[in-house]
Amino acid sequence: MISDVSRYRTFVLIFVGISFSLACSNNKQTSNGNLSQTPNSQVSSGPPVLEGFHDIATCDGIVGWAWDQKRPDDPIKVEIYDGDNLIATIPADTFRQDLLAAKKGNGKHGFTYPLPPQLKDGKAHSIRVKYAGTSIDLDSTPKQLNCKFEG
Repeated sequence: MISDVSRYRTFVLIFVGISFSLACSNNKQTSNGNLSQTPNSQVSSGPPVLEGFHDIATCDGIVGWAWDQKRPDDPIKVEIYDGDNLIATIPADTFRQDLLAAKKGNGKHGFTYPLPPQLKDGKAHSIRVKYAGTSIDLDSTPKQLNCKFEG
């Protein structure tokens, strides 16, 4: 009888400890201020699980997609570079049917950035896209381009 009471107490202590641990971990904020959060988003513990692709870089613009698998309906930001020079930080928040069909959250993880005029100088440029606030590149980056302004 005493052993049953001891087992019950041990179970209750373990259950309370796990519940408290889970409650605390779900209230943590991400340390990466560049990853977008919304108040009603469900926060998953641990680091983000990032996935994305740099689709194209042409004289018209830079296109791709990026998301955090642990926050499937929240947009994240990407940084666009010309070599080592940061050009822009933009949200990956444009709806794409192909992303929805591929079960990439709500499909609102695309980005399009018009090529700035200063890159249409007739010189070679290496366009790189990274997850904002990290040193991690999207897949299939960098892309080379050489554009001349035609106006």
